[in-house]
Amino acid sequence: MKRMLKLSLAYLRYYKKQTFSLFLGVLLSAALLGGIGSLLYSGRQQNIEKARQDYGDWHYYFQSDEQQAKTILEKKKGNGYEIEEVGILTIRKVLEEPYKVMMVHGEDSYLHMMNRKLLEGNYPKEANEVAMDTYVLRNLGIPEKIGSKVELDGESFILSGILSESVEGTEDYMQVFVHKSVDYGQNGVFVYLKFLEDRPIYKELSAFCQEFHSEKENMRRNNHLDGYVGGTAPAAFSEVFRVSVMEQGTGIPYLYAYYNESGQLTNAVILAALGIFGVFIIYSLFQVSVRKRMSQYSVMQTLGMEEKHTFGILFGELLLIFVAGFPLGCLLGNGIAALLYGKIGRIFVGVQEKGIRHTGVEQDLSQISVSSIGDIGRFYVDKKLLLCCLLFFVAVLVFLSLFLVRKMRRYTWGQMIRKESGKKQKNRKIYSLHRKNLTGILTKKFMFGKISAFVGILFSLSIGGIIFLGATYVTENTKIHNELTFKADDGLGSDIQVFEDSDSLHDTIPTYMAEEIRKLPGVRSVNTMNYMLGEIPLYDGKLVWTSYFAETDPSDDLEPDPVLMEKYNGRATIEGDGDYKLKVNVYGYDDEMLLELSDYLLEGSIDPDTMRKEDTVIFKTIMGGQGTYEGIAVKAGESITLKTPRSTEVPAEVLKFQEEDTFYTEQEFGVAALVSRPLAKTEAFIGDDGTDTVDIIMTREQMEKYFGITGYRNLGITLKEGVDGAVVSDEIRKLTKSVPKCMVKDYTRMIQAENAFVEQKMLFFYGVAIVMLGISVLHIINSMQYLVAARKHEFGILRAMGITDTGFRRMLFREGVRYGIYTNLVLFALYFPIQKILYYFLIRVYLYLNPVAWVSPAPVIGLLVLNVAICILAMEWAGRSILEEGIIEEINE
Repeated sequence: MKRMLKLSLAYLRYYKKQTFSLFLGVLLSAALLGGIGSLLYSGRQQNIEKARQDYGDWHYYFQSDEQQAKTILEKKKGNGYEIEEVGILTIRKVLEEPYKVMMVHGEDSYLHMMNRKLLEGNYPKEANEVAMDTYVLRNLGIPEKIGSKVELDGESFILSGILSESVEGTEDYMQVFVHKSVDYGQNGVFVYLKFLEDRPIYKELSAFCQEFHSEKENMRRNNHLDGYVGGTAPAAFSEVFRVSVMEQGTGIPYLYAYYNESGQLTNAVILAALGIFGVFIIYSLFQVSVRKRMSQYSVMQTLGMEEKHTFGILFGELLLIFVAGFPLGCLLGNGIAALLYGKIGRIFVGVQEKGIRHTGVEQDLSQISVSSIGDIGRFYVDKKLLLCCLLFFVAVLVFLSLFLVRKMRRYTWGQMIRKESGKKQKNRKIYSLHRKNLTGILTKKFMFGKISAFVGILFSLSIGGIIFLGATYVTENTKIHNELTFKADDGLGSDIQVFEDSDSLHDTIPTYMAEEIRKLPGVRSVNTMNYMLGEIPLYDGKLVWTSYFAETDPSDDLEPDPVLMEKYNGRATIEGDGDYKLKVNVYGYDDEMLLELSDYLLEGSIDPDTMRKEDTVIFKTIMGGQGTYEGIAVKAGESITLKTPRSTEVPAEVLKFQEEDTFYTEQEFGVAALVSRPLAKTEAFIGDDGTDTVDIIMTREQMEKYFGITGYRNLGITLKEGVDGAVVSDEIRKLTKSVPKCMVKDYTRMIQAENAFVEQKMLFFYGVAIVMLGISVLHIINSMQYLVAARKHEFGILRAMGITDTGFRRMLFREGVRYGIYTNLVLFALYFPIQKILYYFLIRVYLYLNPVAWVSPAPVIGLLVLNVAICILAMEWAGRSILEEGIIEEINE
């Protein structure tokens, strides 16, 4: 073994160029895999911390009583479980007017789990003291000053403390914290559990439920943290696979989404792709070096060297280079990754996932800066990944050495000595009888003389281009998707929003208010939205996805929302076999917003003038879990019957649509278009997250004509360039102060942050693609150098026969052009199906809105030109060594 290592080292020293190329290939492959792996790992770790910060550091909660809560505190460790922390929240009173307020008492552990920190003052020490956050103070109109008077349900309290804001998901009721002695006789106790995370959490939950005789069905889990800590028992793969194959509407997207709950499968796919790419590059570079020394291996085998010794020499070369290149690559990759993470770490943390509060917030968003949104945390080196990479590459080195040794068996010793690559038919055809210029024939013969090298070069260059085009395609669609979701799902279509935080139809913003806001300095435009609640019949099987709504699910797996059932009799009702009625949001948009809905168009056309003239509406349908919209069989050109309350001044019971017909009116409208999302929307009634409810959208004139509605539910305000959103927001608050339950949200900083996020993500994708393209170019140059060097004898004869240096360069130029053209053909042949797969995954798995079917032409044209240029330059550069040597030496090669 020692002798073989010495021989391997001698080869590495002698063939310095090939050694350096292979060293760079190992270095860059390790750097790319280790660096990106640590970036993804750092993002995942910070996502876990971010989930704790944004949604609370707890795993499960359930409704209990004081006695059971006390027992749990006394027995935090049991058979199969160990509780790290228990938080207890006691509800003292719930108020519905003028705002939804919950008077509660929280133990210290609860406050800690919910990231409630005391910013000023102290937690209530007396029965007449309360504490709350600035979010609640501003909505209740209470000065942010300790000692301020607080009126709640006819009682007077003193503000003793100001807390940090609550975690996401607790916005339905504003929390006011009271002293533990306050008791109104309507207490509800909720227990929050955080288990030790040294084992799967779902197993600890089972043991806990068995210990305290609790039902798992009553446990509510922290969905945003659950996927990271194993909070749900995984189903057997056979069952998941069966569902994906047998159940309609599942398939590959279901299988992928099931195992990608917290993004771990996506990360694994990315790292696997990078690993395979690295293996291909190492193999391609090394096989060129091996082909160069085939005659030497043949001589040694003739003298008695066995195959195991050949394997030892090859493996020794790879191992020596790997020992030098892999650690340096890991250091380089993680060093650059750490710098990148400090600059653009937000793209790995998932800032875009943070929800935006859609109820009753005033100034909190205006104070968020681009740099402070989403703390990226510290950089982590993924040591487990580096160890796996080490073992993976060592196994690859063993496999490559064995593969190349087995490959040599196909050749005789004579073929190896003559460096022939296998069977080669002799062609006695004389081309000079019919052609004056033979350089074209020679170029073709030289190119196809070694098919494996030719195919390897084409594939290597094309794979870099494929990755570049794929990254460009995904990035372009990500930008489009983010822009569309900003406006629709996140409410970022306008810089500032003014809306009514009320579930009463008669609470609206007066029309004159919109005109007053338009007059403010810095305001460019104001878009308006009216609202009415309605119901439509879906008879004769028009509701295709009957299991979509809990109220119509035939399997009874879903439970209807109790609040929606109480207020509106649910979102859907069963009227008969295949007959249903569905609650809908009815929106009135101005012309500008109606035209913007064209970006979400699924079918039909949108023209506000035609809608007014022909009494047509826009139908916003529901979206399935795979980004499809076939759940309701309503198409453009058909008509719908819309039932609504006769006026906005009706009792709350009327909104259940079960009262006498005199309370309602029905209108028939034609459907002008189907869209995938609304723009302005409200969640105050039956809810609207943009995907799971049906919306009927019409013009403002139609809203006034049929429902008598002129007041607005929502105002979307767009500012002029460079205007300070906080200043304009303050002016708007002064104007709307007299309007009951009117709220203001400033999104200017959030929009800037999201735009910066997309730009950083694009730069990173492009950067990775360029690095991989650079690695491919390294292989191309190395391979072409070998091709040219392997033909020194033939080139020497051509030069002796009189070919000029210019003619020789012209021949190489022609060969480079052909390589570029063939590469582009291979690139398109491989990229076309890959883009089809990407398009499928963007729609069905990642639920992208309106992705384009083909990458934009600019990067394609640029890449085609670059491919040809790289091939020409690589060939010309490789040919310089031929011209620098003497003709006699080349002929004797």
